[in-house]
Amino acid sequence: SSLFFIATAELPPLYYRYASFGVENPKAAAQFFSRYTGGEVISREQFLIEPTPNSQTVGVRLPFEGKFSDVYFQNDTSLPAGDMILSSFARKIATTHSMAQDDWDWWQDWHLAFSVDNLDAVALRLMKDNVPFVSRGSLYFTIPRTGLIIQVLGDATVYWKEPFLFCRKTSEELTGKMQPYTLNVTDLSTAPDMPLPEFVPSHQSLAASDAPTNAKWMQTYLNLTFFYPFTKPNESHAYAGGTCADIEWMYAADHFQFHFIQQKVKREGNLRIAAHEEYLNRLHGNLTHVDQYMLFRAALSTPDVGVYAENFAKHGIPTLMSSGDDGVKRLLVTPPNGYTIELFEDASHSPRLAKSVPQW
Repeated sequence: SSLFFIATAELPPLYYRYASFGVENPKAAAQFFSRYTGGEVISREQFLIEPTPNSQTVGVRLPFEGKFSDVYFQNDTSLPAGDMILSSFARKIATTHSMAQDDWDWWQDWHLAFSVDNLDAVALRLMKDNVPFVSRGSLYFTIPRTGLIIQVLGDATVYWKEPFLFCRKTSEELTGKMQPYTLNVTDLSTAPDMPLPEFVPSHQSLAASDAPTNAKWMQTYLNLTFFYPFTKPNESHAYAGGTCADIEWMYAADHFQFHFIQQKVKREGNLRIAAHEEYLNRLHGNLTHVDQYMLFRAALSTPDVGVYAENFAKHGIPTLMSSGDDGVKRLLVTPPNGYTIELFEDASHSPRLAKSVPQW
């Protein structure tokens, strides 16, 4: 049987453009991220995102193949957050990550991933700066004090690696107390400093207490195509087809992917995934206004937001619409796990001379 399945053909195509993350200190997070990705901090006039009026927002642009993607770090304490403000959430997740090679917590499955053609260059910079990373072939590093994980995919020769071990149980008592250590197999003192490669957007991975339900929602209401995540015993993601984990993969028109990861034997640390999903859905309500957790989102452009808005309305799914003086239509919507997806029209790709206050 074919590995690929046809998505909802009637909906317009979707193209990944940026990710946004809520952080306590946007400038520090952006500087750290830039150091290990080669991204350039951009001016507000270059933003693809429409920040809320009171937000501190720092954007980082990552050119690739004649195009670019952005990552935005935002803080807006004027927005509602329920009884867990963003800084408390960040502390819970950041202190859950041990970043030890022999550990894995379920929150590490919430990550933004890029592929590169020279992973050694990225790994060497991290190792020389004593920034720990976890290796599963690709590498995962965290932005300090944010809980955010960045995955970098590629081929590396300067550190040792192991496969995904979805059935290896992790626990708070044992693996959660382990310390990170450097994974280099070369002498760092003689290793050259190499320019960083282009960071090509690969996927947004999201933890989900019910991966199949979230995946089905995404396929039903967004123009995404399912594909097989290689979960047979001799494949890269062995036993993640329902045995020790349940993973669901799908891609957009530009082949940017969304992954939903439901772990069964990995620790959750300071915040339970299912409880946080319930918290987010209560906070978002019927999406009548922006809250602090909507600062975490993945944004896709499309030729026609209106078609999506009509389809969501037809199925009784709440959305939050915005359109400033520039005429760019934007829509926020949340799948069952409570994470935010933004859709915006292609017109917003062109530079805008006058910035309007967004009507979120």
